[in-house]
Amino acid sequence: MVVKVVIGANAGDEGKGLMTDYFCHQSALRGDKCLVVLHNGGAQRGHTVSTPDGKRHVFHHFGSGTFTGADTYFSEDFILNPMVFRQEWEELKKIGFEPKVYVNCDCKVTTPFDMILNQIIEEARGDTKHGSCGMGIHETIVRDVCNYSYGMWCYCSNITRRNYLKKIQGYLIRKLTNSGIEEISNEWANIIYSDALIENFISDLEFMNKHVSFRLRDSHENYNCVVFENGQGLLLDQNNMEYYPHLTPSNTGIKNPIDIISSMRCKHEVEVCYVTRTYLTRHGAGRLDGECDKAEINPEMQDLTNIPNLHQGTLRYAKLDEESLEKRILKDFETARQYGAKISLAVTHKNEYDHVFSNEFKNSFDCIYCSDGETRESVRSMRNESN
Repeated sequence: MVVKVVIGANAGDEGKGLMTDYFCHQSALRGDKCLVVLHNGGAQRGHTVSTPDGKRHVFHHFGSGTFTGADTYFSEDFILNPMVFRQEWEELKKIGFEPKVYVNCDCKVTTPFDMILNQIIEEARGDTKHGSCGMGIHETIVRDVCNYSYGMWCYCSNITRRNYLKKIQGYLIRKLTNSGIEEISNEWANIIYSDALIENFISDLEFMNKHVSFRLRDSHENYNCVVFENGQGLLLDQNNMEYYPHLTPSNTGIKNPIDIISSMRCKHEVEVCYVTRTYLTRHGAGRLDGECDKAEINPEMQDLTNIPNLHQGTLRYAKLDEESLEKRILKDFETARQYGAKISLAVTHKNEYDHVFSNEFKNSFDCIYCSDGETRESVRSMRNESN
């Protein structure tokens, strides 16, 4: 079995969607059956894939190998969002794709109340925003009322679901009060107390139930190629205390994939691919070393995915620090060495800013991929024969 692990080396937006699509396409060319595993975070990811024939989609809740025919698996550490799932499923169907999706029944489920709580708290922070994207990821994790797994949401009756959601509605109000927010706008109140909010969520949940199949961890054993598609990037890992508190509440590096890979019974060849642009970006608040004006990178470039928004503001830019990039990559990769994994680097956006890496840096990798465009056809690979 061929196993690829695609990891963002920085603060997200590195090109993980591009490389996942590339690896899945290479698998399809070999005639292999491919599975993309989503194993951290949730629908806050935004992985853009553009195909040579002009299709473009930002993947939030499906693997970025979907255009190549790859299936998707949500491991137990992925957070499901029935609302986003339905919207994206219908978007993909319109362009001719109906993804085959498997889900671990232990996944957590985001409700509309988690998203609302996230957005109200973020709005109340004013100039001290955390930089959240408003998808309720943190709120889903920490919620201490009715934080049931997808398996329970899936099989319980609508009466039970409504009761669960009413309790979460009450939890939202208590959490706002505990956060020092005593009053909310009439606009928010009308949404929170709307019966339609609950009924629409139940409808979205039913839709998702009809379009996924339950699988345990060993579902990957039926595939010739498995691609682990990480969300976010190493700088935002929940354990990166140097960047606290502006982190994402998940493991963004090798930890979750290795937990699954270590349980695989079949023989496998593992390659861990760390992805970076030729410069750094960050969407939202928090530390960004070497931050500079966009004009210092390329004043003409346009990012169609990371458009300015209420919660995260405008995309920020910085120059790469080669030494720190190498340090965090090799530190994360250390766990994978015991499994005989190969390490590679994917450098994207070379057409926008061509950072020249030193030979010493490049010699740390078994393979280097370079891309100067948006599609898989722009990716070129170079093996390091000295390793």
